[in-house]
Amino acid sequence: MFADDRRATWERSHRVCVVIRTRTDLSRMLDVLRALDGDPRLDFYWTINEGSRFAGGVRERLARLDVQVVEWGQARSMVFDLIIAAHSDGALGELMGPVVTMAHGTGYNRRVLWRTEDADSPAGLSAKELTRGERVVAAAIGLSCESQVDQLSMANPHAVPRAFQMGDPTWDRMVANVDMRESFRRELGIGAHHRLIGISSTWGPDSTLGVDHLVVNRVVAALPHDEYRVVLILHPNVWTHHTGFGVRGLFGDAIEAGLVIVLPTTDWPAPLIAVDAFIGDHGSVSVYAAALGRPFLFAGRGDDELVKGSTTLDFVRAAGRLDAAADLRAQIVDAMRRYARSGVAEVARRAMGSQGRSLRLLQAKFYELMALDPPPQVPHPRRYSRLRLVRDDHGVTAFHCHPTLTVRPDCTVTVSVERYPAVLAEHRSPAHGGGAAVLVVDEHESNHQLKESAEVRVCGDDRDAAAVWGRITRTLLDSPCFLAAGVNGSRLLVGTRLGGRWDVRRVGGVPIDPGALAAAVYQLAVEPGCELSPSGVAGRGVSTVEVQVGAMTSTIAITRVSANAHSP
Repeated sequence: MFADDRRATWERSHRVCVVIRTRTDLSRMLDVLRALDGDPRLDFYWTINEGSRFAGGVRERLARLDVQVVEWGQARSMVFDLIIAAHSDGALGELMGPVVTMAHGTGYNRRVLWRTEDADSPAGLSAKELTRGERVVAAAIGLSCESQVDQLSMANPHAVPRAFQMGDPTWDRMVANVDMRESFRRELGIGAHHRLIGISSTWGPDSTLGVDHLVVNRVVAALPHDEYRVVLILHPNVWTHHTGFGVRGLFGDAIEAGLVIVLPTTDWPAPLIAVDAFIGDHGSVSVYAAALGRPFLFAGRGDDELVKGSTTLDFVRAAGRLDAAADLRAQIVDAMRRYARSGVAEVARRAMGSQGRSLRLLQAKFYELMALDPPPQVPHPRRYSRLRLVRDDHGVTAFHCHPTLTVRPDCTVTVSVERYPAVLAEHRSPAHGGGAAVLVVDEHESNHQLKESAEVRVCGDDRDAAAVWGRITRTLLDSPCFLAAGVNGSRLLVGTRLGGRWDVRRVGGVPIDPGALAAAVYQLAVEPGCELSPSGVAGRGVSTVEVQVGAMTSTIAITRVSANAHSP
Protein backbone atom coordinates (compact mmCIF):
# COMPACT_ATOMS: atom_id res chain seq x y z
CA MET A 1 0.00 0.00 0.00
CA PHE A 2 1.03 3.63 -0.47
CA ALA A 3 1.22 4.23 3.30
CA ASP A 4 3.71 1.38 3.67
CA ASP A 5 5.76 2.69 0.77
CA ARG A 6 5.83 6.13 2.39
CA ARG A 7 7.42 4.69 5.55
CA ALA A 8 10.17 3.34 3.37
CA THR A 9 10.76 6.59 1.50
CA TRP A 10 14.23 7.18 2.83
CA GLU A 11 15.22 3.53 2.53
CA ARG A 12 14.54 3.16 -1.20
CA SER A 13 13.79 6.09 -3.49
CA HIS A 14 12.67 5.37 -7.03
CA ARG A 15 14.58 7.13 -9.76
CA VAL A 16 12.71 8.85 -12.58
CA CYS A 17 14.76 10.07 -15.56
CA VAL A 18 13.29 12.85 -17.71
CA VAL A 19 14.96 13.01 -21.11
CA ILE A 20 14.90 16.30 -23.03
CA ARG A 21 16.04 16.86 -26.60
CA THR A 22 14.59 20.31 -27.39
CA ARG A 23 12.66 23.08 -25.65
CA THR A 24 9.48 21.66 -27.21
CA ASP A 25 10.06 18.40 -25.30
CA LEU A 26 10.45 20.41 -22.13
CA SER A 27 7.10 22.16 -22.59
CA ARG A 28 5.34 18.80 -22.92
CA MET A 29 7.15 17.29 -19.94
CA LEU A 30 5.95 20.03 -17.62
CA ASP A 31 2.37 18.93 -18.35
CA VAL A 32 3.13 15.20 -18.26
CA LEU A 33 5.02 15.16 -14.97
CA ARG A 34 1.99 16.50 -13.15
CA ALA A 35 0.95 12.81 -13.07
CA LEU A 36 3.85 12.16 -10.65
CA ASP A 37 3.55 15.23 -8.43
CA GLY A 38 3.39 14.85 -4.68
CA ASP A 39 5.03 11.44 -4.33
CA PRO A 40 7.96 11.53 -1.87
CA ARG A 41 9.12 8.10 -3.05
CA LEU A 42 10.36 9.55 -6.36
CA ASP A 43 13.65 11.27 -7.17
CA PHE A 44 13.84 13.07 -10.51
CA TYR A 45 16.90 13.31 -12.74
CA TRP A 46 16.93 15.29 -15.97
CA THR A 47 19.27 14.64 -18.87
CA ILE A 48 19.70 16.05 -22.36
CA ASN A 49 19.69 13.75 -25.36
CA GLU A 50 22.27 15.70 -27.31
CA GLY A 51 22.35 16.04 -31.07
CA SER A 52 19.42 18.23 -32.04
CA ARG A 53 20.34 21.51 -33.71
CA PHE A 54 17.43 23.04 -31.79
CA ALA A 55 18.75 22.16 -28.32
CA GLY A 56 19.89 25.73 -27.71
CA GLY A 57 18.56 27.20 -24.49
CA VAL A 58 17.58 23.85 -22.95
CA ARG A 59 20.27 23.95 -20.27
CA GLU A 60 19.41 27.53 -19.34
CA ARG A 61 15.72 26.63 -19.05
CA LEU A 62 16.49 23.60 -16.88
CA ALA A 63 18.64 25.80 -14.65
CA ARG A 64 15.68 28.16 -14.16
CA LEU A 65 13.49 25.20 -13.22
CA ASP A 66 16.01 24.24 -10.52
CA VAL A 67 16.07 20.56 -11.45
CA GLN A 68 18.81 17.96 -10.97
CA VAL A 69 20.61 17.59 -14.30
CA VAL A 70 22.95 14.70 -15.05
CA GLU A 71 25.10 14.45 -18.16
CA TRP A 72 24.15 11.83 -20.72
CA GLY A 73 27.25 9.78 -19.99
CA GLN A 74 26.40 9.69 -16.30
CA ALA A 75 22.77 8.85 -17.01
CA ARG A 76 23.91 5.84 -19.06
CA SER A 77 25.63 4.41 -15.98
CA MET A 78 22.57 4.78 -13.72
CA VAL A 79 19.61 2.44 -13.27
CA PHE A 80 16.20 4.13 -13.37
CA ASP A 81 12.79 2.90 -12.37
CA LEU A 82 11.19 5.02 -15.08
CA ILE A 83 12.48 6.96 -18.10
CA ILE A 84 10.16 9.48 -19.80
CA ALA A 85 10.81 11.21 -23.13
CA ALA A 86 8.62 13.37 -25.38
CA HIS A 87 10.44 12.05 -28.44
CA SER A 88 11.48 8.72 -29.93
CA ASP A 89 15.12 7.90 -30.51
CA GLY A 90 17.15 4.71 -30.56
CA ALA A 91 19.63 6.43 -28.25
CA LEU A 92 17.09 6.07 -25.45
CA GLY A 93 18.03 2.39 -25.51
CA GLU A 94 21.38 3.36 -23.98
CA LEU A 95 19.61 4.13 -20.71
CA MET A 96 18.78 1.40 -18.18
CA GLY A 97 15.14 1.26 -17.15
CA PRO A 98 11.63 1.12 -18.67
CA VAL A 99 11.25 3.86 -21.29
CA VAL A 100 7.99 5.72 -22.02
CA THR A 101 7.88 7.77 -25.23
CA MET A 102 5.22 10.15 -26.51
CA ALA A 103 4.70 12.98 -28.97
CA HIS A 104 5.50 16.52 -27.87
CA GLY A 105 2.51 17.96 -29.71
CA THR A 106 -0.87 16.88 -31.06
CA GLY A 107 0.20 13.41 -32.11
CA TYR A 108 2.48 12.06 -34.81
CA ASN A 109 2.05 14.01 -38.02
CA ARG A 110 5.26 15.14 -39.69
CA ARG A 111 7.19 13.54 -42.51
CA VAL A 112 10.89 13.93 -41.57
CA LEU A 113 12.83 11.65 -43.90
CA TRP A 114 16.29 12.25 -42.45
CA ARG A 115 14.98 11.02 -39.12
CA THR A 116 12.58 8.25 -40.16
CA GLU A 117 14.09 7.05 -43.48
CA ASP A 118 10.50 6.16 -44.38
CA ALA A 119 8.22 8.47 -46.37
CA ASP A 120 5.08 6.85 -44.97
CA SER A 121 6.00 6.84 -41.28
CA PRO A 122 5.45 9.93 -39.13
CA ALA A 123 8.33 11.19 -37.03
CA GLY A 124 8.12 9.51 -33.64
CA LEU A 125 6.62 6.21 -34.81
CA SER A 126 9.13 5.00 -37.40
CA ALA A 127 11.03 1.75 -36.94
CA LYS A 128 14.31 3.67 -37.11
CA GLU A 129 13.35 5.80 -34.10
CA LEU A 130 11.58 3.19 -32.01
CA THR A 131 14.16 0.42 -32.26
CA ARG A 132 17.78 -0.15 -31.34
CA GLY A 133 19.08 -3.05 -33.33
CA GLU A 134 16.14 -5.46 -33.43
CA ARG A 135 14.76 -4.38 -30.06
CA VAL A 136 11.86 -1.96 -29.53
CA VAL A 137 13.33 0.55 -27.09
CA ALA A 138 10.16 1.81 -25.42
CA ALA A 139 8.32 -0.24 -22.84
CA ALA A 140 5.32 2.04 -23.44
CA ILE A 141 4.43 4.28 -26.38
CA GLY A 142 1.91 6.99 -25.57
CA LEU A 143 -0.79 7.68 -28.15
CA SER A 144 -3.26 10.54 -27.81
CA CYS A 145 -6.09 9.15 -29.95
CA GLU A 146 -7.31 5.91 -31.55
CA SER A 147 -6.21 6.79 -35.10
CA GLN A 148 -2.58 6.73 -34.00
CA VAL A 149 -2.84 2.99 -33.38
CA ASP A 150 -3.30 2.53 -37.12
CA GLN A 151 -0.34 4.82 -37.78
CA LEU A 152 1.87 2.78 -35.45
CA SER A 153 0.65 -0.48 -36.93
CA MET A 154 1.67 0.61 -40.43
CA ALA A 155 4.97 2.11 -39.35
CA ASN A 156 6.14 -0.54 -36.91
CA PRO A 157 3.70 -3.42 -36.19
CA HIS A 158 6.13 -5.01 -33.70
CA ALA A 159 5.70 -1.98 -31.44
CA VAL A 160 1.89 -2.07 -31.30
CA PRO A 161 1.75 -4.18 -28.08
CA ARG A 162 3.71 -1.43 -26.34
CA ALA A 163 1.16 1.28 -27.17
CA PHE A 164 -1.22 2.81 -24.63
CA GLN A 165 -3.83 5.53 -24.78
CA MET A 166 -2.61 8.55 -22.80
CA GLY A 167 -4.88 11.30 -24.08
CA ASP A 168 -3.35 14.77 -24.21
CA PRO A 169 -2.35 16.42 -20.91
CA THR A 170 -1.69 19.75 -22.63
CA TRP A 171 -5.22 19.79 -24.04
CA ASP A 172 -6.76 18.73 -20.73
CA ARG A 173 -4.93 21.56 -19.00
CA MET A 174 -6.27 24.06 -21.53
CA VAL A 175 -9.83 22.85 -21.02
CA ALA A 176 -9.38 23.02 -17.24
CA ASN A 177 -8.31 26.68 -17.53
CA VAL A 178 -10.86 28.01 -20.03
CA ASP A 179 -12.71 29.92 -17.30
CA MET A 180 -9.57 32.03 -16.85
CA ARG A 181 -10.09 33.64 -20.27
CA GLU A 182 -10.83 37.14 -18.95
CA SER A 183 -7.82 37.00 -16.62
CA PHE A 184 -5.53 36.06 -19.50
CA ARG A 185 -6.97 38.88 -21.62
CA ARG A 186 -6.22 41.37 -18.86
CA GLU A 187 -2.63 40.12 -18.66
CA LEU A 188 -2.33 40.66 -22.40
CA GLY A 189 -3.77 44.17 -22.10
CA ILE A 190 -6.96 43.37 -23.98
CA GLY A 191 -9.96 45.57 -23.25
CA ALA A 192 -13.62 44.57 -23.53
CA HIS A 193 -13.81 46.51 -26.81
CA HIS A 194 -10.88 44.66 -28.43
CA ARG A 195 -10.82 41.52 -30.52
CA LEU A 196 -7.63 39.55 -30.01
CA ILE A 197 -6.13 37.86 -33.06
CA GLY A 198 -3.53 35.14 -32.49
CA ILE A 199 -0.82 34.18 -34.96
CA SER A 200 1.46 31.18 -34.64
CA SER A 201 4.32 29.78 -36.66
CA THR A 202 6.08 26.48 -36.40
CA TRP A 203 9.48 26.29 -38.09
CA GLY A 204 10.53 25.46 -41.63
CA PRO A 205 9.68 26.62 -45.17
CA ASP A 206 6.04 25.47 -44.97
CA SER A 207 5.33 27.37 -41.75
CA THR A 208 3.42 30.63 -41.43
CA LEU A 209 6.64 32.65 -41.48
CA GLY A 210 8.26 30.34 -44.02
CA VAL A 211 5.49 31.11 -46.51
CA ASP A 212 5.42 34.85 -45.79
CA HIS A 213 7.90 36.33 -43.31
CA LEU A 214 5.98 39.62 -43.39
CA VAL A 215 2.54 38.19 -42.63
CA VAL A 216 2.65 39.36 -39.00
CA ASN A 217 3.36 42.93 -40.11
CA ARG A 218 0.59 42.71 -42.70
CA VAL A 219 -1.99 41.54 -40.17
CA VAL A 220 -1.10 44.15 -37.56
CA ALA A 221 -1.10 46.84 -40.26
CA ALA A 222 -4.51 45.77 -41.61
CA LEU A 223 -6.44 45.92 -38.34
CA PRO A 224 -7.76 49.14 -36.75
CA HIS A 225 -5.77 49.62 -33.57
CA ASP A 226 -8.75 50.59 -31.44
CA GLU A 227 -10.66 47.44 -32.36
CA TYR A 228 -8.00 44.72 -32.56
CA ARG A 229 -4.87 43.46 -30.87
CA VAL A 230 -2.48 40.76 -32.12
CA VAL A 231 -0.50 38.17 -30.13
CA LEU A 232 2.25 36.03 -31.68
CA ILE A 233 3.31 32.54 -30.55
CA LEU A 234 6.48 31.17 -32.12
CA HIS A 235 7.74 27.59 -32.06
CA PRO A 236 10.73 27.23 -29.70
CA ASN A 237 12.89 26.28 -32.70
CA VAL A 238 12.29 29.76 -34.16
CA TRP A 239 13.63 31.29 -30.94
CA THR A 240 16.59 28.91 -30.97
CA HIS A 241 17.41 29.69 -34.60
CA HIS A 242 17.05 33.48 -34.42
CA THR A 243 17.74 33.99 -30.67
CA GLY A 244 15.61 36.30 -28.56
CA PHE A 245 17.56 39.31 -29.79
CA GLY A 246 16.92 38.31 -33.39
CA VAL A 247 13.19 37.75 -32.82
CA ARG A 248 12.82 41.18 -31.28
CA GLY A 249 14.63 42.66 -34.25
CA LEU A 250 12.55 40.80 -36.83
CA PHE A 251 9.31 42.06 -35.31
CA GLY A 252 10.55 45.38 -33.97
CA ASP A 253 8.17 47.54 -36.02
CA ALA A 254 5.21 45.30 -35.25
CA ILE A 255 6.04 45.40 -31.53
CA GLU A 256 6.14 49.19 -31.74
CA ALA A 257 2.73 48.98 -33.43
CA GLY A 258 1.24 46.99 -30.55
CA LEU A 259 2.15 43.36 -31.29
CA VAL A 260 2.60 41.17 -28.20
CA ILE A 261 4.93 38.16 -28.45
CA VAL A 262 4.71 35.24 -26.04
CA LEU A 263 8.13 34.24 -24.72
CA PRO A 264 9.07 30.55 -25.11
CA THR A 265 9.49 30.26 -21.34
CA THR A 266 5.85 31.08 -20.62
CA ASP A 267 2.65 29.02 -20.56
CA TRP A 268 1.80 29.60 -24.21
CA PRO A 269 -1.63 27.86 -24.12
CA ALA A 270 -3.08 30.72 -22.03
CA PRO A 271 -3.14 33.16 -24.98
CA LEU A 272 -4.98 30.53 -27.06
CA ILE A 273 -7.78 30.66 -24.52
CA ALA A 274 -7.75 34.46 -24.71
CA VAL A 275 -7.93 34.92 -28.51
CA ASP A 276 -11.03 35.61 -30.61
CA ALA A 277 -9.57 34.25 -33.86
CA PHE A 278 -6.36 32.54 -34.93
CA ILE A 279 -4.00 32.39 -37.92
CA GLY A 280 -1.48 29.57 -38.12
CA ASP A 281 0.00 26.62 -39.93
CA HIS A 282 0.27 22.86 -39.40
CA GLY A 283 1.93 23.20 -35.99
CA SER A 284 0.27 21.86 -32.86
CA VAL A 285 -0.52 25.37 -31.57
CA SER A 286 -2.89 25.86 -34.52
CA VAL A 287 -4.65 22.57 -33.85
CA TYR A 288 -5.14 23.44 -30.18
CA ALA A 289 -6.49 26.90 -31.03
CA ALA A 290 -8.96 25.50 -33.55
CA ALA A 291 -10.02 22.74 -31.17
CA LEU A 292 -10.81 25.39 -28.55
CA GLY A 293 -13.32 26.76 -31.03
CA ARG A 294 -11.29 29.78 -32.10
CA PRO A 295 -12.05 30.77 -35.71
CA PHE A 296 -9.02 29.66 -37.68
CA LEU A 297 -7.32 30.60 -40.96
CA PHE A 298 -4.53 28.45 -42.38
CA ALA A 299 -1.45 30.42 -43.45
CA GLY A 300 0.98 27.55 -44.08
CA ARG A 301 1.85 25.90 -47.36
CA GLY A 302 0.03 22.72 -48.34
CA ASP A 303 0.47 19.40 -46.65
CA ASP A 304 3.86 18.23 -47.93
CA GLU A 305 5.21 17.86 -44.39
CA LEU A 306 2.27 15.78 -43.17
CA VAL A 307 1.88 12.03 -43.54
CA LYS A 308 -1.27 10.35 -44.77
CA GLY A 309 -3.69 9.39 -42.03
CA SER A 310 -2.53 12.05 -39.60
CA THR A 311 -5.11 14.09 -37.73
CA THR A 312 -3.28 17.30 -38.59
CA LEU A 313 -3.51 16.57 -42.32
CA ASP A 314 -7.28 16.25 -41.97
CA PHE A 315 -7.34 19.52 -40.03
CA VAL A 316 -5.28 21.43 -42.59
CA ARG A 317 -7.49 20.26 -45.44
CA ALA A 318 -10.64 21.28 -43.56
CA ALA A 319 -9.44 24.75 -42.54
CA GLY A 320 -10.07 27.94 -44.47
CA ARG A 321 -7.00 29.52 -46.03
CA LEU A 322 -5.62 33.00 -45.52
CA ASP A 323 -5.01 35.04 -48.67
CA ALA A 324 -2.32 37.56 -47.74
CA ALA A 325 -2.99 39.56 -50.91
CA ALA A 326 -6.67 40.09 -50.12
CA ASP A 327 -8.39 42.13 -47.41
CA LEU A 328 -7.08 40.52 -44.21
CA ARG A 329 -9.57 42.23 -41.92
CA ALA A 330 -12.51 41.06 -44.03
CA GLN A 331 -11.16 37.49 -44.03
CA ILE A 332 -10.83 37.48 -40.24
CA VAL A 333 -14.33 38.87 -39.75
CA ASP A 334 -15.72 36.32 -42.21
CA ALA A 335 -13.94 33.47 -40.44
CA MET A 336 -15.42 34.53 -37.12
CA ARG A 337 -18.88 34.63 -38.67
CA ARG A 338 -18.68 31.24 -40.39
CA TYR A 339 -16.51 29.16 -38.06
CA ALA A 340 -19.16 27.65 -35.81
CA ARG A 341 -20.78 25.99 -38.83
CA SER A 342 -17.53 25.01 -40.57
CA GLY A 343 -16.85 21.82 -38.58
CA VAL A 344 -13.12 22.64 -38.34
CA ALA A 345 -13.14 22.55 -34.52
CA GLU A 346 -14.56 19.02 -34.56
CA VAL A 347 -11.85 17.89 -36.99
CA ALA A 348 -9.13 19.42 -34.81
CA ARG A 349 -10.49 17.68 -31.70
CA ARG A 350 -10.01 14.25 -33.27
CA ALA A 351 -6.36 14.51 -32.17
CA MET A 352 -7.37 14.73 -28.50
CA GLY A 353 -8.68 11.43 -27.19
CA SER A 354 -9.72 10.52 -23.64
CA GLN A 355 -10.48 14.14 -22.76
CA GLY A 356 -10.16 14.87 -19.07
CA ARG A 357 -8.47 11.55 -18.30
CA SER A 358 -4.90 12.07 -19.49
CA LEU A 359 -3.21 12.50 -16.10
CA ARG A 360 -5.00 9.44 -14.72
CA LEU A 361 -3.93 7.35 -17.71
CA LEU A 362 -0.34 8.53 -17.43
CA GLN A 363 -0.27 7.96 -13.70
CA ALA A 364 -1.57 4.40 -14.12
CA LYS A 365 1.05 3.55 -16.77
CA PHE A 366 3.96 5.17 -14.93
CA TYR A 367 3.25 3.38 -11.65
CA GLU A 368 2.64 0.09 -13.44
CA LEU A 369 6.11 0.31 -14.97
CA MET A 370 7.66 1.21 -11.61
CA ALA A 371 5.74 -1.63 -9.88
CA LEU A 372 4.46 0.86 -7.31
CA ASP A 373 1.02 1.54 -5.95
CA PRO A 374 -0.06 5.00 -7.10
CA PRO A 375 -0.80 7.73 -4.53
CA PRO A 376 -4.41 7.91 -3.36
CA GLN A 377 -4.96 11.40 -4.76
CA VAL A 378 -6.05 11.78 -8.39
CA PRO A 379 -3.86 14.33 -10.20
CA HIS A 380 -5.55 17.35 -11.76
CA PRO A 381 -4.20 19.95 -14.22
CA ARG A 382 -2.40 22.95 -12.74
CA ARG A 383 -3.27 26.59 -13.31
CA TYR A 384 -1.07 28.59 -15.68
CA SER A 385 1.61 30.93 -14.38
CA ARG A 386 1.61 34.63 -15.20
CA LEU A 387 2.48 35.30 -18.80
CA ARG A 388 5.94 36.42 -19.85
CA LEU A 389 5.69 38.67 -22.88
CA VAL A 390 7.58 40.88 -25.28
CA ARG A 391 5.72 44.17 -25.81
CA ASP A 392 6.22 47.91 -26.01
CA ASP A 393 4.66 49.46 -22.91
CA HIS A 394 5.05 52.99 -24.31
CA GLY A 395 2.09 52.51 -26.63
CA VAL A 396 1.77 53.51 -30.28
CA THR A 397 2.92 57.12 -30.81
CA ALA A 398 2.14 57.66 -34.51
CA PHE A 399 -1.10 56.79 -36.28
CA HIS A 400 -2.53 57.15 -39.73
CA CYS A 401 -6.09 58.16 -38.91
CA HIS A 402 -9.16 57.94 -41.12
CA PRO A 403 -11.77 60.34 -39.72
CA THR A 404 -15.24 60.42 -41.28
CA LEU A 405 -17.82 63.10 -40.51
CA THR A 406 -21.53 62.36 -40.76
CA VAL A 407 -24.62 64.40 -39.95
CA ARG A 408 -27.70 62.44 -38.91
CA PRO A 409 -31.25 63.56 -39.71
CA ASP A 410 -31.56 65.03 -36.22
CA CYS A 411 -28.46 67.15 -37.07
CA THR A 412 -26.26 65.25 -34.63
CA VAL A 413 -22.67 65.49 -35.84
CA THR A 414 -20.54 62.34 -35.51
CA VAL A 415 -16.87 61.90 -36.35
CA SER A 416 -15.74 58.27 -36.64
CA VAL A 417 -11.99 57.66 -36.45
CA GLU A 418 -10.09 54.52 -37.49
CA ARG A 419 -6.41 54.43 -36.56
CA TYR A 420 -3.58 52.35 -38.01
CA PRO A 421 0.02 52.36 -36.69
CA ALA A 422 2.10 54.57 -38.99
CA VAL A 423 5.26 52.51 -38.51
CA LEU A 424 3.68 49.71 -40.59
CA ALA A 425 2.31 51.94 -43.36
CA GLU A 426 4.32 50.17 -46.07
CA HIS A 427 2.55 46.90 -45.23
CA ARG A 428 -0.93 48.37 -45.51
CA SER A 429 -2.76 48.10 -48.81
CA PRO A 430 -5.66 50.39 -49.84
CA ALA A 431 -8.03 47.59 -48.89
CA HIS A 432 -6.63 47.78 -45.36
CA GLY A 433 -7.10 51.50 -44.84
CA GLY A 434 -4.10 52.45 -46.93
CA GLY A 435 -5.74 55.41 -48.69
CA ALA A 436 -5.51 59.09 -47.76
CA ALA A 437 -5.06 59.52 -44.03
CA VAL A 438 -4.25 62.08 -41.38
CA LEU A 439 -0.91 61.47 -39.69
CA VAL A 440 -1.23 62.08 -35.94
CA VAL A 441 2.04 61.95 -33.99
CA ASP A 442 2.62 62.05 -30.24
CA GLU A 443 5.50 64.04 -28.80
CA HIS A 444 7.16 60.77 -27.63
CA GLU A 445 7.55 59.48 -31.20
CA SER A 446 11.25 58.86 -31.93
CA ASN A 447 10.97 58.82 -35.75
CA HIS A 448 11.85 62.38 -36.78
CA GLN A 449 10.53 61.85 -40.31
CA LEU A 450 7.07 61.00 -38.97
CA LYS A 451 7.13 64.05 -36.73
CA GLU A 452 8.01 66.33 -39.62
CA SER A 453 5.30 64.79 -41.83
CA ALA A 454 2.47 64.96 -39.32
CA GLU A 455 -0.67 66.99 -39.92
CA VAL A 456 -1.48 66.71 -36.21
CA ARG A 457 0.93 66.82 -33.28
CA VAL A 458 -0.12 65.91 -29.72
CA CYS A 459 1.72 67.13 -26.62
CA GLY A 460 1.72 65.43 -23.24
CA ASP A 461 -0.31 66.18 -20.14
CA ASP A 462 0.42 69.25 -18.07
CA ARG A 463 -1.62 70.72 -15.21
CA ASP A 464 -0.60 74.24 -16.20
CA ALA A 465 -2.83 75.42 -19.07
CA ALA A 466 -0.44 78.22 -19.95
CA ALA A 467 2.37 75.68 -20.35
CA VAL A 468 0.20 73.57 -22.68
CA TRP A 469 -0.69 76.58 -24.81
CA GLY A 470 3.00 77.44 -24.92
CA ARG A 471 3.84 73.97 -26.26
CA ILE A 472 1.08 74.23 -28.85
CA THR A 473 2.41 77.59 -30.02
CA ARG A 474 5.99 76.34 -30.27
CA THR A 475 4.91 73.19 -32.12
CA LEU A 476 2.99 75.24 -34.71
CA LEU A 477 6.00 77.52 -35.13
CA ASP A 478 8.64 74.79 -35.35
CA SER A 479 6.91 72.17 -37.50
CA PRO A 480 4.72 72.13 -40.62
CA CYS A 481 1.76 70.52 -38.85
CA PHE A 482 -1.69 72.10 -39.28
CA LEU A 483 -3.05 71.31 -35.82
CA ALA A 484 -1.39 70.91 -32.45
CA ALA A 485 -3.07 69.66 -29.29
CA GLY A 486 -2.11 69.23 -25.67
CA VAL A 487 -3.66 67.51 -22.69
CA ASN A 488 -4.55 69.69 -19.73
CA GLY A 489 -6.09 67.50 -17.07
CA SER A 490 -9.45 66.26 -18.33
CA ARG A 491 -9.55 68.54 -21.37
CA LEU A 492 -7.77 68.81 -24.70
CA LEU A 493 -6.51 72.20 -25.81
CA VAL A 494 -6.27 72.61 -29.58
CA GLY A 495 -4.70 75.18 -31.87
CA THR A 496 -4.40 75.41 -35.64
CA ARG A 497 -1.98 77.16 -37.97
CA LEU A 498 -4.82 79.49 -38.99
CA GLY A 499 -4.98 80.90 -35.47
CA GLY A 500 -8.03 79.15 -34.07
CA ARG A 501 -7.95 77.98 -30.45
CA TRP A 502 -10.42 75.58 -28.81
CA ASP A 503 -11.06 73.94 -25.50
CA VAL A 504 -12.37 70.34 -25.91
CA ARG A 505 -14.10 68.64 -22.98
CA ARG A 506 -15.90 65.33 -22.63
CA VAL A 507 -19.51 65.76 -21.56
CA GLY A 508 -20.74 62.21 -22.11
CA GLY A 509 -19.73 58.69 -23.09
CA VAL A 510 -16.31 57.18 -22.36
CA PRO A 511 -12.83 58.75 -22.43
CA ILE A 512 -11.15 58.70 -25.85
CA ASP A 513 -7.41 58.67 -26.51
CA PRO A 514 -6.17 62.27 -27.01
CA GLY A 515 -4.66 61.40 -30.39
CA ALA A 516 -7.96 60.05 -31.70
CA LEU A 517 -9.77 63.06 -30.28
CA ALA A 518 -7.31 65.40 -31.99
CA ALA A 519 -7.91 63.59 -35.31
CA ALA A 520 -11.65 64.15 -34.91
CA VAL A 521 -11.14 67.87 -34.19
CA TYR A 522 -8.85 68.08 -37.23
CA GLN A 523 -11.64 66.68 -39.41
CA LEU A 524 -14.07 69.26 -38.03
CA ALA A 525 -11.56 72.00 -38.80
CA VAL A 526 -10.94 70.99 -42.43
CA GLU A 527 -14.34 69.54 -43.45
CA PRO A 528 -15.83 71.72 -46.23
CA GLY A 529 -18.81 73.62 -44.89
CA CYS A 530 -18.05 72.68 -41.33
CA GLU A 531 -16.21 75.20 -39.22
CA LEU A 532 -15.47 75.15 -35.53
CA SER A 533 -17.68 78.19 -35.11
CA PRO A 534 -21.32 79.05 -34.39
CA SER A 535 -22.15 78.78 -38.12
CA GLY A 536 -21.47 75.04 -37.94
CA VAL A 537 -22.83 72.34 -40.21
CA ALA A 538 -25.91 73.26 -42.20
CA GLY A 539 -26.27 76.40 -40.16
CA ARG A 540 -26.13 74.47 -36.88
CA GLY A 541 -23.40 74.88 -34.29
CA VAL A 542 -20.98 72.00 -33.85
CA SER A 543 -20.00 72.82 -30.29
CA THR A 544 -21.27 69.37 -29.24
CA VAL A 545 -20.03 66.41 -31.28
CA GLU A 546 -20.02 62.63 -30.97
CA VAL A 547 -16.65 60.99 -31.52
CA GLN A 548 -16.63 57.27 -32.25
CA VAL A 549 -13.41 55.25 -32.07
CA GLY A 550 -13.96 51.54 -32.52
CA ALA A 551 -16.65 50.47 -30.06
CA MET A 552 -16.18 53.58 -27.90
CA THR A 553 -18.25 56.73 -28.19
CA SER A 554 -17.61 60.03 -26.47
CA THR A 555 -19.59 63.24 -26.59
CA ILE A 556 -17.41 66.34 -26.58
CA ALA A 557 -18.13 70.01 -26.12
CA ILE A 558 -15.93 72.37 -28.14
CA THR A 559 -15.50 75.94 -26.97
CA ARG A 560 -13.62 78.63 -28.85
CA VAL A 561 -11.10 80.48 -26.71
CA SER A 562 -9.37 83.77 -27.33
CA ALA A 563 -6.20 83.44 -29.36
CA ASN A 564 -4.43 86.49 -27.89
CA ALA A 565 -0.86 85.60 -27.03
CA HIS A 566 -1.39 81.96 -27.98
CA SER A 567 -1.27 82.68 -31.73
CA PRO A 568 2.03 81.95 -33.44
